[in-house]
Amino acid sequence: MDREGKKSGPEAIGPIVRDILSRLGMKELLVSSRVFEIWPAAVGAAIAGHARPYSLREGTLVVHVDSSVWLAQLERFRKKQIREKLNRELPYPMVKRIVFRIGEIKRP
Repeated sequence: MDREGKKSGPEAIGPIVRDILSRLGMKELLVSSRVFEIWPAAVGAAIAGHARPYSLREGTLVVHVDSSVWLAQLERFRKKQIREKLNRELPYPMVKRIVFRIGEIKRP
């Protein structure tokens, strides 16, 4: 900080973007983007290697999966668990429903 109490030097962009989006009434968009950020930690490396969130609209999370075997596994045995884990990590429960589809998985 300088003598006038103002910050000097570079600042992290994340807090600035969050503040701007909040002021523009786009806080919902900001919160929903968190799903994409927390996905690997919430589902674990094995699932994250075969499935990625594609979109989140009106509480429905569409997840692309790289094979029918993984699609069946996630649909039958992990859907509820994944939804609950994601919602625990979000400021409020945003994911009401998950739809798994075969689709392209972009590797990080």
